[in-house]
Amino acid sequence: MTERKLKLYFPSLIPRYRHAQKWRCLKGYGEAPLLSGRSAVKIVHCRFPAKSSKAVGKRILFFSDLHYTSKDAFLASELSEAVKKFHPDILLCGGDLCTDAISIDSLSPMLQELSRQIPCCVTIPGNWERGKSWLSVEFWQQFMGKHNWHFLCNSGLEVQDWGWIYGCDDISKGYPALLEKPSETRENIFLVHRPDTVIAVDRESPLDPFSLILCGHTHGGQIRLPFWGAITVPSFYGRRLACGLYQKKDSDTRMLISTGVNHASFPLRINCRRELLLIDFE
Repeated sequence: MTERKLKLYFPSLIPRYRHAQKWRCLKGYGEAPLLSGRSAVKIVHCRFPAKSSKAVGKRILFFSDLHYTSKDAFLASELSEAVKKFHPDILLCGGDLCTDAISIDSLSPMLQELSRQIPCCVTIPGNWERGKSWLSVEFWQQFMGKHNWHFLCNSGLEVQDWGWIYGCDDISKGYPALLEKPSETRENIFLVHRPDTVIAVDRESPLDPFSLILCGHTHGGQIRLPFWGAITVPSFYGRRLACGLYQKKDSDTRMLISTGVNHASFPLRINCRRELLLIDFE
């Protein structure tokens, strides 16, 4: 489908409340299986049954919302240490790598270091990438490509003989859609910035062929109260999709919503951890 038709026929900014109710939370913030450690960024360890026998034993490390600046070197160090410690087969980023355009060049050392450690690194557009209208998708593809990263925007990528990743565009000034047919022989993973985009795309092109959906953007609300959870969440659907593990009703498709690594415009986290998701297929 062309970009013009997507504009005409894919009004993704219209909330789909009834469709969002098809997703139920299996594990919330407090139920996440955390690995022990005193690092500033916590590791959430998730295990999933592999649909493809070739995916058994494979490992993914997922992070989102890095919002990187030169002042956040400790976050780059935490990410690098996690890669060295857990040896993932794939490193996936859910968008919002940086916050300001002036910080883009500061990403280069971190991106190079990570791609030297792991053979497959993938990222997608977040609202910060899409919000910079003067930086095109082609710019991001070229910039990430220089550092041996794949930048996927409504496109798929085969990973060896076991995985297929589809990177989706973001709702913010983008045109999210499923434009390629999922693989029939590999583990299908849907990588997208925010859960709202999942609801929009799933309504038009059901995501049932995907075993796992990974997203972020919500930051878990950043401020969470005991016995209540997030005060507010940047989502059409409020606190319903704050963070955690979700499953689509009448489907095996599961969705992980990460609390992210950094903060955004509001520079504070209260009772809300920074996290990386370590995912094992069994």
